[in-house]
Amino acid sequence: MIRRLGSLAGKRIYFGYDRYIRPELIAYRDALGVHGDLIDAVDDAQLHYLTSAELVCTAVQADPESFGVLCCGTGMGMSIAANKFRGIYAARCMSVEDAELARTINNSNMLCLAAKQGFELNQAILDTFVRTAYTGRKLDELELITRFEGAPAPSLRVVRRTA
Repeated sequence: MIRRLGSLAGKRIYFGYDRYIRPELIAYRDALGVHGDLIDAVDDAQLHYLTSAELVCTAVQADPESFGVLCCGTGMGMSIAANKFRGIYAARCMSVEDAELARTINNSNMLCLAAKQGFELNQAILDTFVRTAYTGRKLDELELITRFEGAPAPSLRVVRRTA
């Protein structure tokens, strides 16, 4: 995934959200359909952010030509949970610039949105995230990041200093 160049336009999109998302914010789902094939990945019985994050992340893992969008109140919990999955590079984007950099520098395949920001800003973030192409910038650093996935923690020597 990390070497995949280009934009995400036209790709399959997995969308997840939590039980606190306001009904009008389901418009995100409709807006996503403009960009590619949309699949809701939520457990209607629970609608918990962790359940949605797991469903979306495992779907993207199984479908490497896809990407995901997770939306909750702040986007923080979704981002933390999503980044626990191998091959998922989630970015919580709070601005259009964040979305552009998440794609151009980090080749993110998971966008996490804060519903509290409102539809208009999140729509602009979403559009930028999908349309911005990854061109291979900093690929060596991204490949180093992938080595962190599942690697055992290095043994470190802790030095205590007293004043």
